Amino acid sequence: MDISVEKKSDKNYKKYIIYSGLGILSLFLGKYLWSMGSADFAVNRDTVIIGDVKRGPFTVSVRGSGTLVADQVMWVSTRTEAKVETRLVKAGDMVKKGDLIATLSNHQLMRELEEAKWELEALIEEESAAKIQQETTLLEQEGLILNNKLDYEKSIDVYEAHSQLVESGAVSRLDFRSRRVEMDQAQQRWLLSQKQLAKLKENMVAQRKSQEAKTKQAQNRFHRIKQQVDDLNIYASMDAVVLEVPIEPGQQLAMGGNIAKLAQHDQLIAELLIPEIQIRNVALGQTAEIDTRNNKISGIVSRIDPTVINGNVKVEIEFATVLPDDARPDLSVDGEIKIAELEDALFIERPLFAQTNSTGTLYKLDSDNELVERVHVQFGNGSMSFIQIESGLRQGERVITSDPSRFEGYETFRLN
Repeated sequence: MDISVEKKSDKNYKKYIIYSGLGILSLFLGKYLWSMGSADFAVNRDTVIIGDVKRGPFTVSVRGSGTLVADQVMWVSTRTEAKVETRLVKAGDMVKKGDLIATLSNHQLMRELEEAKWELEALIEEESAAKIQQETTLLEQEGLILNNKLDYEKSIDVYEAHSQLVESGAVSRLDFRSRRVEMDQAQQRWLLSQKQLAKLKENMVAQRKSQEAKTKQAQNRFHRIKQQVDDLNIYASMDAVVLEVPIEPGQQLAMGGNIAKLAQHDQLIAELLIPEIQIRNVALGQTAEIDTRNNKISGIVSRIDPTVINGNVKVEIEFATVLPDDARPDLSVDGEIKIAELEDALFIERPLFAQTNSTGTLYKLDSDNELVERVHVQFGNGSMSFIQIESGLRQGERVITSDPSRFEGYETFRLN
């Protein structure tokens, strides 16, 4: 009897194991069928992008879009009223320093130039004639001095001869005194003519300076008008790319009117618009990377605008490397400014519409990569391509990072 009871108990135990296994299997199968039934929407796997949650070093950065702008921009303008005759360049053209950009005309200015030229030539002739006249007058005065000197020397000889004859009585004392008076008069005439020569020279110097001043004034007027006429030909002031040429042939320009906007092609900076909520982390000297869609360029933050415009702050990036050939003023670019380096962080490839330091929802795949359910996620710091996960996901889990607009009305769905 004892042996018989032991066999019956064995059979019951095996039966319980089989029933338990079938129950567990039925439970999992039921749950699976319930899940599949509740996910009454299906998405083609090939139409979504799936990213893995990873852990490791993470670069914190802020992103912004903007344009390349010239560090040095110059407007070429006219210095006088003029009419546009020809326009030789267009926006986008490359010019060298000294290249002709446009030609202008001003008929009144041309007439003034001719009049100034005639006036200058007349004054030069007058100055030359006055110089000859002064030289002639100077020679005449020097000749007069020479004659007076000779007369004085002659009167000395006569006086000395009479002084010997007056002692012998050959000439009267009255005649002797007359010769003395004549000698003194000759001496005075000689001395006076020398003083007249000195004054004549002073007068000549004054007249010459006055004449030279008039001539110089006329020369300045002529050169000023000539420079204005020369400025009717508009030349590039530096090697540059032409940004704007807001003129047309026949257009009348006022003094100071803009003709062309030039920018140095090899001296560009990037101007990025950074959201004001992220600008607190940006500082001068931080490294940055600018994406032109064709190339990526390294740079540093060189200036942060102190004002906020439409919720954004303008940040200037100065490039540290040679610019690629596709870099041009007004080129649209994206930029990433590196803020910090985290040694250990949980992150994923940045999903569409995911914002830094915000709460959002993502669609997480189950372990079989077939059923997808919506989960709430707390995002942390971000970069251009990745974003930190603070809560809601674990390392190794997979989520959809592409546009969820097709299925955002469903809590769960299937991937086919």
